[in-house]
Amino acid sequence: MNVPTKKIGLVFTTIAAATGLVFGGATMANASTGLSASAQAGTSGTSGLSTAVNTSLSAGELAKVNAAVKVKDSSVVVTSVQKNSDGSYLVVGTKANATVKYLVSADLKTTTQIAAG
Repeated sequence: MNVPTKKIGLVFTTIAAATGLVFGGATMANASTGLSASAQAGTSGTSGLSTAVNTSLSAGELAKVNAAVKVKDSSVVVTSVQKNSDGSYLVVGTKANATVKYLVSADLKTTTQIAAG
């Protein structure tokens, strides 16, 4: 079978363009909130806070938690959010190139900085 080189090049170009659209769209969706669309929840961290397993947060919920932290300190860049079993949130971020952690109440009214260790 003799396939012209132009057709092979066109196939690879089409695949590359489609891949770029898929990954580019996902990147843009994540950039709209500045957070991962699926916040990961684990078990117990170094802070001693336990989190609910398989808790996923909506983009709206992430935005509200991010806003609550920004009220406390507008210079924090939120990098992850975990929802605790009591409904509160453990927020990890950066401030002046240092890791910071906050505990945000379930009602989003109280934000407390905790030790980042």
